[in-house]
Amino acid sequence: MENELDRLSRNFLSGSEGKKISGKKADIERIAASADGERVRSMLEAGGFEDAVRRGDTGALRASLEQVMKTESGARLVKNLKALMDKK
Repeated sequence: MENELDRLSRNFLSGSEGKKISGKKADIERIAASADGERVRSMLEAGGFEDAVRRGDTGALRASLEQVMKTESGARLVKNLKALMDKK
């Protein structure tokens, strides 16, 4: 049975914003591989993010992301991703 996260992600990726993201895959991968990206990944792993994804626990996912975004690394990562997405 499909969980809510699967459904939401599939719906998003099939829309215009999802297609825009797909076209910037290499840039997103570069940002994710940065020092900030690695720090954020470590924080998410330590916080049980992957387990929350498997369970489809959107509340836990939201809480984890909000916590990470309060850090300097998380804020910079989000800023870089936002700048990338604002580019035409």
